[in-house]
Amino acid sequence: MDKQFWKTIQENDYNIPNGHTVKSLTPELLSSLGSADPELRDDLAYTILVEWVERDLYTPDDLRQIIAGLSANLDVGIGEAETDSVFLRAFSVLALALIVYYDNKKSFLKSEEIEAILDKGLQYLAEEKDPRGFIPVKGWAHALAHTADLLLVLAENNKLGARNLVRILNGVTEKLTNASDWVYVHGEDDRLSAAVLVIFQRGLLGQAAIKEWLDSLTNPKSGSWIGAWTQEESTRAYFNIRNFLRSLYFQVTTDELGDTILEAVQTLRPY
Repeated sequence: MDKQFWKTIQENDYNIPNGHTVKSLTPELLSSLGSADPELRDDLAYTILVEWVERDLYTPDDLRQIIAGLSANLDVGIGEAETDSVFLRAFSVLALALIVYYDNKKSFLKSEEIEAILDKGLQYLAEEKDPRGFIPVKGWAHALAHTADLLLVLAENNKLGARNLVRILNGVTEKLTNASDWVYVHGEDDRLSAAVLVIFQRGLLGQAAIKEWLDSLTNPKSGSWIGAWTQEESTRAYFNIRNFLRSLYFQVTTDELGDTILEAVQTLRPY
């Protein structure tokens, strides 16, 4: 199908054209998530998928098949940087977020299925090496922000308990504390902090557990951040953590938690 075919569907209120079914069109729709054409990828393929999911055009088993395909896409080209393979991965993880969001409302997935999505999402969070946000001509890749969106809806899912919420927090720690060749400047800190805030709001983790996690950011396994500004990669990681903690602080509404996060921000020192 060419781009005009998908435009026609959009112009006709996302209705399925005569002679086609949602099931027959979905494989090509999903493959278009990997297009380097931002109109085809963002404005058409992803937007149409959102509409079809929200309109209940897929059965639970249909969605399970889609989940399997999207999860497999997260391995395609993984480890590459500066290549177009990032689009398929980044928009597949965003589509997984869409389906988990749908499950949060409809509850059609089993607990083990949600946990499997979490497993894959955390693996992808750790392994994605292409940090680009907006790419001229080709549009948004934004892999980390899209992964944060998945973590947010997973954190909201009541099939995941405290153990898995801690896994999400630890995944964020590992991503941010590792020496980096990139400072995230396209709002990734806000998207990650929004996911973490949902975890706090679930009320399943006590203040002590939250403080312990914050300590893992300010005092990582590799040691303190003292001297970070003398090494380029550590400098970038330091700023990613500082920006994240500041974003988290400004989203928190409770005094006690806010004070705990502010203490972490003040503890984070490169000298």
